[in-house]
Amino acid sequence: MDYHDTKENDIDLIRKDFPVTKKKIYMNCGSFAPMPLSTIKSITDFLLRCSEEGPDSTSVQEYITSLMKELRVNLSRLINCEPEEIIFTQSTTEGINYVASGIEWKKSDAIISRGGLHEHYANYFPWFNISKKFGVKLEEIRINDKGFFDLDKIDKLAKNKNARLITLSHVLYNNGAIMPVEEVGEIAKRHQILYSIDAAQSVGTINVDVRRIGCDFLAFPGFKWICGPSGIGIFYCKKESAHWLIPKYIGGESAIITEEKDLVYMDSPQKFQTGFRNYPGIAGLSSSINYLQRLGVNTIRKMNMKIANELVQELRRIPGISIFGPEEEKIRSSIVSFTIDSVNPKTIVSSLEEKGIIVAERDIVGGGKKKAVRASPHFFNDLNEVSTFVQNMKNIQNILG
Repeated sequence: MDYHDTKENDIDLIRKDFPVTKKKIYMNCGSFAPMPLSTIKSITDFLLRCSEEGPDSTSVQEYITSLMKELRVNLSRLINCEPEEIIFTQSTTEGINYVASGIEWKKSDAIISRGGLHEHYANYFPWFNISKKFGVKLEEIRINDKGFFDLDKIDKLAKNKNARLITLSHVLYNNGAIMPVEEVGEIAKRHQILYSIDAAQSVGTINVDVRRIGCDFLAFPGFKWICGPSGIGIFYCKKESAHWLIPKYIGGESAIITEEKDLVYMDSPQKFQTGFRNYPGIAGLSSSINYLQRLGVNTIRKMNMKIANELVQELRRIPGISIFGPEEEKIRSSIVSFTIDSVNPKTIVSSLEEKGIIVAERDIVGGGKKKAVRASPHFFNDLNEVSTFVQNMKNIQNILG
């Protein structure tokens, strides 16, 4: 399709690009998003080219170099940073661990974390591990039933001379709440402490501007809202903050040995990126980024919220439904989490899957519930799918509720 004139109402053209829409109602992009045909073709074309010419041929190596350069530029435009501040990883988790394992921690240090175990494990376990390994104090902020926290409490903790880093998710994986990351960035800047963000549920579905946020580090995957392949992630490391991190890995092209036998790290991104990368994944990610940028994040956000708002409105008509997360649109994503009285969320997920509707079960905060059904639609979903989804939920409620 010609993306240059793509509008919100071109949903039929968009759906043709996603094979999953022919067989499933897929609303699980908070876990993995399906890939468009153009991304799949980019991956297979890359593999075919390597097989035909040899992966170490001059032409293939030149192609890889230009591909990575172009992708860095496009990613830098997506989150508003410099291309050399982009490091390729295998996942969000790996990017977060670049920070957790890269800082030279002292026992007197303190880490400020949003919500403790209510944070996604990928952005909690690494910091918990550091606290146990080095004796660092882990300050866990109390949160309310929507997942938000008291900014004054963070400010008070950040004033402590031992405070070293603040970490939180941009968008909550369980209820879609958008955290006040810019306000926290102002606190971090005011007290001159590091600031790390898990952006797994934000990049590709809402605007993300690292300059405006003021973070030092930010990690996100290619396989969620960007609709790219698995096994490829992105780690943003602010140029001025790179010196705080010791590379997790070291090898060819990431450092040199001087005549005095000293080891000297290269500048970013080479400092953090050694060895072979997931080049087929990079080829696919490049295609997916192009797809999203042709649509535009603002258009995607509008399309996503149209689906999410309709889903929330229709679900509320079902007796016994509890919907979690904030109601105000500007502070929530398209993630919709809910429960039905007397029906196990796991049963709902499996019952919907039998009907070709793909959602997930996740931990939740609020309402005293431990688990909830999480629907995470994206721009390729349409209102007909919402109607089918809700009708199936009514059937489940009538049979099991």
